[in-house]
Amino acid sequence: IGSGFAGLTSAALMAKQGHKVTLLEKNDQAGGRARIWEKDGFVFDMGPSWYWMPEVFEKYYNLFGKTTADFYELKRLNPSYRVYYPKAEEIDVPANTEELIALFEQKEASSGAKLKEFLQSAEYKYNTAMSEYVHRISDSVSEYFDIKLLVKSFQLKLFQSLRSEVRSKFTNPALISLLEFPVLFLGSTPDKTPAMYSMMNYADLVLGTWYPMGGMNRIVQAMIEIAEAQGVEIVLNQEVTRIEVKRGEAKAVYTKDKVYKADVVVSGSDYNYTEQHLLNEDSRTYNTNYWNSRTMSPSSLLFYIKKKKKVKGLLHHNLFFDADFE
Repeated sequence: IGSGFAGLTSAALMAKQGHKVTLLEKNDQAGGRARIWEKDGFVFDMGPSWYWMPEVFEKYYNLFGKTTADFYELKRLNPSYRVYYPKAEEIDVPANTEELIALFEQKEASSGAKLKEFLQSAEYKYNTAMSEYVHRISDSVSEYFDIKLLVKSFQLKLFQSLRSEVRSKFTNPALISLLEFPVLFLGSTPDKTPAMYSMMNYADLVLGTWYPMGGMNRIVQAMIEIAEAQGVEIVLNQEVTRIEVKRGEAKAVYTKDKVYKADVVVSGSDYNYTEQHLLNEDSRTYNTNYWNSRTMSPSSLLFYIKKKKKVKGLLHHNLFFDADFE
């Protein structure tokens, strides 16, 4: 259910294992939040616009004997992006780490060495998280009852906030907000996010911001090509209304005009939507009171604006820090 990045990759991997896979998508095109919208000769990427962690995409393509270059030209952006601050201050974030360290030193004395130390710690967290945590199945918390992992958990600073770690090293408000902003992509704020997530600073400032030439939807097209090559059937305009469960097992998926029998159902829609709208009450893990008590991560308000000329003063990616995160 759902043809976003997760749905397309799950479908392709299951098909690669020999399963007959049907992928149901409610919209008239695949891609989930990474769809495109065309109007008056303009093409808009509707959702994601930041391409971080390029090795994750590369490893996925490699599973099928492909590389990123088989599907699109990937360019590293320099500067990575521009940040606008109040009082007309702005910073272009350089792709080169030494230039970045020099930029920090220019803004705050002795901060260059502190940034180097901060990024080394962030690199350790990134490599540890990606190798030790991300690829665990997470069926049970007992998977993490490993003395080496418990030691690493303390080294990852799971029990300290990102805000406290950043502010223990830096005092310049512009530099602080630059280091704190990536966790907004998680739908959280720095004071509520474990310091482990400085790993995102490593992804941002060291691994860099990239762009697939032709737009973010080129990723979707690559994933569609891979999925269909594995035999996945992608069915558009099929909004799922219900998952039928018998004796604790999903057996069928209902759309507005068809029933799809299934041995296995994988839902790529948001967790709480799947639970509250697609499953009967007796098949849910959590009840309505549970979901109402959760703090959900916010969505985005997006404007698609067409202009026939470049706008002076704007780069490819621009951040406006016009309000304090608090």
